[in-house]
Amino acid sequence: MKKLAFSLLIFVPIIVFGQIINIPDDYPTIQQGIDAAANGDTVLVQPGLYLENIIIEGKNITLASLMLTTQDTSYISQTVIDGDASGTVVIMNNLPPDGVLMGFTLKMGMPV
Repeated sequence: MKKLAFSLLIFVPIIVFGQIINIPDDYPTIQQGIDAAANGDTVLVQPGLYLENIIIEGKNITLASLMLTTQDTSYISQTVIDGDASGTVVIMNNLPPDGVLMGFTLKMGMPV
């Protein structure tokens, strides 16, 4: 019986849930939320205009507007990342295949 119990403990999957980082409640900028996020976390952005250029580097995170939690597509036009014509609005490098970016309007980027 002890052997069976030990075997079951080895094969029981461990479920780990990431934390939700709310922008702007937890961090004032999206980039600060991304920088604070660990793999598996969600950076959830409230509606508004965010003047910034974003870099996601090698993190398995979800970056999303409230569309993620509500499925309400009106949040796409209400949650705007504006690059202020100072470069690419969102740069994603070395991302795992299950990283997510969803529910935003991106504008005023400049090609690099």
